[in-house]
Amino acid sequence: MVGLLLCATSAWTQVNIIPKPTSLIVREGVFPLKDGLTIGCNDASLAPAAQYLQEMLTTVTGLTIKTGKKGKIQLMLVDPNENDESYELVADKSGVLITAPSYRGIVNGIATLRQLLPPVLSQGGESGKVAIPAVTIKDCPNFHWRGLMLDPVRHFFSVEETKALLDQMALYKLNKFHWHLSDNEGFRMEVKAYPGLTSDTVAWRRFNYHDRQCLERASKENNPAMLIPWKYFKEVEGYGELYGGYYTQDDIRDVIAYAAVRGIDIIPEIDMPGHNGAACYCYKWLSCTQNGVEPLCLGRQSTIEFAEKVYDEVFQLFPYEYVSIGGDEVNRRRWSECSECKKRIESEGLKDVNELQAWFTKRMEKYFNAHGKRILGWDEILEGGLSKTATVHWWRGDHPDVTQKSTAMGNEVVLCPFTFLYFDYAQDDNTLRHIYDGDIVPVDLTAEQLKLIKGMQGNIWCERIPTEARLQWMVFPRALALAEKAWTPRKDQQWDDFLPRLQAHLKRLDAMGIQYRPLQTKRP
Repeated sequence: MVGLLLCATSAWTQVNIIPKPTSLIVREGVFPLKDGLTIGCNDASLAPAAQYLQEMLTTVTGLTIKTGKKGKIQLMLVDPNENDESYELVADKSGVLITAPSYRGIVNGIATLRQLLPPVLSQGGESGKVAIPAVTIKDCPNFHWRGLMLDPVRHFFSVEETKALLDQMALYKLNKFHWHLSDNEGFRMEVKAYPGLTSDTVAWRRFNYHDRQCLERASKENNPAMLIPWKYFKEVEGYGELYGGYYTQDDIRDVIAYAAVRGIDIIPEIDMPGHNGAACYCYKWLSCTQNGVEPLCLGRQSTIEFAEKVYDEVFQLFPYEYVSIGGDEVNRRRWSECSECKKRIESEGLKDVNELQAWFTKRMEKYFNAHGKRILGWDEILEGGLSKTATVHWWRGDHPDVTQKSTAMGNEVVLCPFTFLYFDYAQDDNTLRHIYDGDIVPVDLTAEQLKLIKGMQGNIWCERIPTEARLQWMVFPRALALAEKAWTPRKDQQWDDFLPRLQAHLKRLDAMGIQYRPLQTKRP
């Protein structure tokens, strides 16, 4: 790949792109944005991207901007290939041209165009006062999985808050949104076959240990970002005030459509067979003990039917290739004490409870595949055996052999080790560089194994993240380091080059109202 070439121009046209492009040339001159500007596209499939760019530019500049077939800013699909995310952006005094083989490539070019605007813009700007520097940029990603995972189960985030995170992801070319929609504390997706999953006492809950921790920190630190938002409380007869919420299927369709315009896939996770306290509490027949204690009982056919019906609705809602089964941290001991699970182990010729989970995962994978989906799960799904077509999320950073073992078996891997990419973990002044300079991709993989690394994502578990402000503090600017780690080849990543670009982007985060953690602060 061509190295970064930067020709210095006047200070106000200084270009700071994150993630670092494959090649960048800055030339003399600018393209001024004026009232009546038209954004054109040469293919009907690009109309949503043109509308997205028009809305964004109108919002940040206050100018009147239109869309059409031809314009001073032109989006052009060339040599179509939906799997190719590369793009080329050429700007000069006459206009801007973004070309790409796919919709995703066009959206990546739009993300770069957004970053070519001045960091701080006031609405209602004067025509011609905002300009795009003359540049030629050719760019493509190193990995095609560049994502964030959000957990709205432990603490809930509204559709509007979720969309805001998607907007922030799009600016930095993060293209996979892993949505953790079920866990012990609640079920966040409406399932029409099982309406109890989003009833008042399943999608809402009493205050718990993590809530109290958040409130204690809010008081101790005088930090309102740690307060539990009252907007997620409701009065439930016989229970008092409960905390929670859920997404209707219309809500989910809305978020999916919003993400799709921005080139972001949504990977839903309905965790099975563990982390199912909410479902077992609601439908007690799902548990081995019939008393609502998770995990799911894998010995009963009714449990298998429950899983299939839930995933049926997931498949109908989410149009993307991957669905996550979770599969982590299962208390398998309960199965060893369950007569129904023992019968299943015997009838299927399994050795133990590890193979019982593997049997369930493989069975569900066949069901996923029959519906045109691919299965994804946390790295515990390796235990007891795994088919080669399953994809593994490596999260246990203290088990470095997971990636080696997975890829040796032929399984694709998404990297999200807690040692680097758990964005709910506490930060200090070394955290950002630890991520940027760290070997997130294991160094002992062969060339063939490296082909099985799909990419990486940051995980945002929300036990101690009760508000959007706290989410932003924990995620930014870490997400920018992740974006560059996933997009730019390792050989082209240099901390001393990244840091000044990041510092320039802090003004952009300020203008967006993102309450990020400053680079030099000791506040936890």
